[in-house]
Amino acid sequence: MNDFISMVKYHQSEKIPVWFMRQAGRYMKLYQDIRKDNTIREICMNPELTERITYEPVKLLGVDSAIIFADIILPLEAMGYKIGFNSNGPVIENGYTDNREMKNIHEFEYKSLKYRTVDAIKLFKEKHKTPLIGFSGGIVTILSYIISGKSDSNLLKTKKVMFNDEAFKSYVKLIKEMIIEYLKIQVKSGVDAIQIFDSWLGSISPYAFNKYLKNDVMEIINEFKGKIPIIYFSTGTSGIVDELRDTGPDFISIDWRIKLSNVRKMIGNNIGLQGNLDPYTVSYNQNEAIHETKDILGNLKNHDNYIFNLGHGVLPETDENTLKEITELIHNYKQKR
Repeated sequence: MNDFISMVKYHQSEKIPVWFMRQAGRYMKLYQDIRKDNTIREICMNPELTERITYEPVKLLGVDSAIIFADIILPLEAMGYKIGFNSNGPVIENGYTDNREMKNIHEFEYKSLKYRTVDAIKLFKEKHKTPLIGFSGGIVTILSYIISGKSDSNLLKTKKVMFNDEAFKSYVKLIKEMIIEYLKIQVKSGVDAIQIFDSWLGSISPYAFNKYLKNDVMEIINEFKGKIPIIYFSTGTSGIVDELRDTGPDFISIDWRIKLSNVRKMIGNNIGLQGNLDPYTVSYNQNEAIHETKDILGNLKNHDNYIFNLGHGVLPETDENTLKEITELIHNYKQKR
C-alpha cells in the first residue's frame, strides 16, 4: 500500500510519506513553459494541462501524493462573483466593498462552474496509481478575498466586517455551503483525501475563532468525517492548535513556528500531524533545509502519525534539487518504533 494512503487512513506507514504544498507550481520548468502560452484560467479549463501539471512533481521529486492543480478562488465564479488576476494574484470585482448586499450572488451552482477540475481528477485517476488530494480554500481565507477584493493575509478588513456587520453571518453560511459542495464533487470524482486551506486563520484570535467560525469549520469537517481523510491546514495558529483539534480533522497541518513535540503535548496522539518545514529555509539554502528537516524528524517521538510537508507552499525561487534531496532523506529515514 502507498505510504500516503496508509498514513491518512490508518495513521501509520512503512515510511514517512512526503508531499509539498504548491508542489505543482512556479519552480517547475514544465509549469513555466505551460504558463508562457496559458493563463491560470485556461489551464484550469483544460483537463489535459491540469493533469500534466498535477503529475509532474511525482515524476520530478518522487513524492508520495499529488494534489490537483486549481485555484481556491475560482469556484466563486459559480456563485456570481467576477474574478480577475493581476501580478499579485486574484481580485474580486464585485465583492463586499462594492456589493455588500450580494446583488446577483447566489448559492454555488456546479453546472455554472466552467473550470474542469472534475474532468482533470478523473483523467489523473485513469492514468496514474499515485494518490490524489482534492482541496478547497477555508472559510476565513475565501471570505478575506470576498471582503477585501484581494488577498487580506492580516485580515484587517475581514475582522472589521466580522465584528461590525451582521451580514458577515450570511457570507459565512454561503461560503461554508460552497466549500462542502465543491469538496463533495471532488470526492465523488475519485480523490483519495481532501485538504482545507485556511492560510490566514492565524490572524484571528482564539476567542474570535470560537465565537464566529469554529462551529462552521466543524460542520464542514463533520460532513466528510469517516468518509474520506481530511487534512486541515492553516498558518500562524500555534496558539490555537487545541481549538483545531476540536474541529475533528484526521490531520492538522502545522506551520514552522512551533516544534511538533509541543503540538503533540497539546493535542495528544489521536490526530495526525503534517508539515513544519519553513518554506523560506528551503528556498534560501539547501544545507539549512536538510539540517532543519533532520531537526524536525528528531523532534518527533512517534513517527507513526505524521506526513512530511512544508509549513506553507513551495516558493517560486526554490531549487527542485533541494526538494529532491528532502524527499530522499525522508524516504530513507529509519523510524524509531
